[in-house]
This record gives sequence, C-alpha cells and structure tokens, in this order.
Amino acid sequence: LYEEGLARQRSKLIMDLFETNEELFSYEMKSLAGFGKSGEKNFSGIVTELQMQTYLTVKDFRCRTNKKGKEYGMSVAIYTTPETLWGYDAVTAAYAEEPEQSKQRIIARMKELYPTATDAQIKKLCL
Repeated sequence: LYEEGLARQRSKLIMDLFETNEELFSYEMKSLAGFGKSGEKNFSGIVTELQMQTYLTVKDFRCRTNKKGKEYGMSVAIYTTPETLWGYDAVTAAYAEEPEQSKQRIIARMKELYPTATDAQIKKLCL
C-alpha cells in the first residue's frame, strides 16, 4: 500500500518491523520504529489505524521481565499480523466474502467463544 501511495510513512515504519519479527511488545515497536520524544509522533494513533485496517492485531498481554527473568509491572500488549496469528490462507480466504457474510461469521464465532453473551452484547462489539 505504501508504494501505491495509500499508506503513510509512519505506518510503513511499524509494518516493516513485522518482516523480521513475528511479534513485538508495543514499547518495542515504538522504539524500533523511531517514535518518541525526538522521533516520529502519534504512535498510538498509527497503531490504532493499523488495527482498524486489520494489518495488526493484539496477540496477548504479557508482563515485562527483568534481567533475572522475573516478571514485573502491568501487562503490555503483544502485537502481530493476522497472517502470523491465523495463517495466510485463513486471512486471504476472507477477502472474497461480502461484508454481511463476514459479520455473520464473526457473530457465530463470538457465540461459540462466549456462549453466555447476549445478542445485544455481541452486536455492540460487532458494530
């Protein structure tokens, strides 16, 4: 998309990291992509945009570890690409679906994973 002029340079900086990394902590992404005080701006906004466009997804939340391997602090998001998480074939198979078909498949999966969730709760997440 970047080569076609449809993605920003800052988005490319982040996505390029996943050519050599299967997953990254959010703080690692920020540092490695050159965001911060004297670098690029709006890291959170760019990551949110990439998530909304389904180029990135949160895989897990984990605590940082110190030099001795002991966890500390609050959990931090681990990001990856959908292709890494679910496989290229699974991701690209959905490209041919109509939006309503995808929505119904997502709703069905949510009901499998969360059988006690009401239709209203699922609808709120899917809209």
